[in-house]
Amino acid sequence: MPTNQQASTVPQLAGKTCLVTGASRGLGVAIARRLAQAGARVAVHYRQAASAAGALCAELTAAGATALPFQADLLDAGASERLVAAVTAQLGAIDVLVNNVGPYVDTPFLDLPLADFDEIMAGNVRATFLLSQAVGRAMRERGSGRIINIAATDYRHRSHAVYGLAKSGVIYLTEALALELAPSTPVLAIAPDLIADNEEMAPDFVARAVAATPMGRLVTRAEVAEMVCLLCAPLFDMMTGQTLVMDGGRTLPRMAGA
Repeated sequence: MPTNQQASTVPQLAGKTCLVTGASRGLGVAIARRLAQAGARVAVHYRQAASAAGALCAELTAAGATALPFQADLLDAGASERLVAAVTAQLGAIDVLVNNVGPYVDTPFLDLPLADFDEIMAGNVRATFLLSQAVGRAMRERGSGRIINIAATDYRHRSHAVYGLAKSGVIYLTEALALELAPSTPVLAIAPDLIADNEEMAPDFVARAVAATPMGRLVTRAEVAEMVCLLCAPLFDMMTGQTLVMDGGRTLPRMAGA
């Protein structure tokens, strides 16, 4: 029989509504699956991949969960309010918001078109701000909730150009919102490094990254999804405004040659 402290580490999400943005592919799928396994009603957000979102919802429903797809182009400033209203109408008040959407380019700043700059900042920072604002107000009124933002270790080093800048903004928002929404609603960020099961990475690039990682491997989507789920547990009620880096030590500062 687990102790009370041990039991509190297991998220009890039955009856809770979780909105996961960008949940039709990649990390978003893993997060949605894990929250559904914990008993949550899952709102699967997608922008264009209606068939993938529908297939995921069918899979989760077949496993006994409640999951519905919701379309929204979060580059549209008005889409966040509409998405929150649609999810609330169909699944109830949002208890957990996972801001996972994060478009990416790695064009150097001197060559970066303004349209790409605006898209990366809007998709990562503005969408996180608008969704957190809409959901956070309701959470504050209810006196409970969780917001978990997916950042990236790009904020710790100067690469990937505007993507790292945008993820720095996500972390700043996490800290500021944590202060505004305390004490009712913890706001946290997770910053994964390169993800092992990202099919878009070239094998030689992966090999170099693994060699530079003290833990000898890259983080997996399942591990990040598990962390999202764990952060919903009561044991983490006193953690807010923090960014959890999941990188196997790769971005730690080291002495030259070490």
